[in-house]
Amino acid sequence: MITARLPRLAFTLALAAVGAGGAVPALAADPGKRACIQDAHRLCQPEFNSMRRSRVEACLIAKIDQTSAICHSTMLQIKIQREAADRLRATTPAPVRRAH
Repeated sequence: MITARLPRLAFTLALAAVGAGGAVPALAADPGKRACIQDAHRLCQPEFNSMRRSRVEACLIAKIDQTSAICHSTMLQIKIQREAADRLRATTPAPVRRAH
């Protein structure tokens, strides 16, 4: 059952590692993807089994000092992107709702 889910998680982590600007051919050659999959399997087994990218990323970021060098770099990039998105959400005013 886990092996059937592995390709889906690999693709999900690849998308996270490559980011929005990446191209699909880059997914196959991404060493960060391979390193993070191995680290997620080793360090974050419950999150890995959940097949939830956000949970796996959060776990790997929390345990970043235990990850491989390549995954460490990838997770730092994701952490920076998440923090930037959080700052943007915090400074963007909520839309005004009008009563009908």
